[in-house]
Amino acid sequence: MSSSPASLPRGGRIVLTASAKAFADRAGILAVLVGVALPLECMVGDWVTVSGSDFAVMRRRWVLVDEVVSLEITLDHPAGRGLR
Repeated sequence: MSSSPASLPRGGRIVLTASAKAFADRAGILAVLVGVALPLECMVGDWVTVSGSDFAVMRRRWVLVDEVVSLEITLDHPAGRGLR
């Protein structure tokens, strides 16, 4: 794996808990939500608001596949269950 800055991701890919996915689907914002690339500075406990709905960052996970590094950011809903 290359350690050059060019190989680092620019943002995190969204992963949703079952409750967050169900809510986003009912609210009609699922496609918008999973299409967002949150900045690397996004941390566990942060809240993400999409179309007026709050989601909590529950987990950050670095994934390495075939020498490609990506960041997965797991969101949960309702946001009140997350760390604050």
